[in-house]
Amino acid sequence: MIRKYHRIISFVAGAFLLLITTTGILLHVREFLEEEEKEKHSKAAYNLTSGIPTEWTATLNKGCMAVVAQNPTAHIERVRIDLEGEKPRFIIQTGGEERMNYVIGEGGRILKASRPEKNLLLRLHTGEILGDVGEGLNLLFGLGLLILILTGGVLLWEMLRAAPSFRAGVRRIFGVK
Repeated sequence: MIRKYHRIISFVAGAFLLLITTTGILLHVREFLEEEEKEKHSKAAYNLTSGIPTEWTATLNKGCMAVVAQNPTAHIERVRIDLEGEKPRFIIQTGGEERMNYVIGEGGRILKASRPEKNLLLRLHTGEILGDVGEGLNLLFGLGLLILILTGGVLLWEMLRAAPSFRAGVRRIFGVK
């Protein structure tokens, strides 16, 4: 009786594992391909080896002052430069309990303020919570789960083939007499 329920539950759980495993692998592969694509098409228009241009520094300083004026207890953790548009934009990330991302545009104005997009669940799914090592381990575990699902499918197929009829094979798989 327990074996019957175990097989039914494992069949349903296997479908969810297949979905989660496949999406997890696809998330990692997509991220990897996007990083390679960015490296190929990186713009050489901005040469930052001699430092940040003074107009950028002034914009960033005004942006930092605007962030602090909006939230006096803000602790700036990170500043990122977005070079995709014609003019650079700065993303200022604040830490603490009130984590926020501020997009700073021309003249140091805050264009957008939003909470970080990635929640704890997504960070666990992608392995980001452990950094690069976690992402690599997550990818390996995902591939391992995919292999387990595929080999389990092969075993089920062999059970079906060994049965005298398809109906008898399905009944055998689900433990129905």
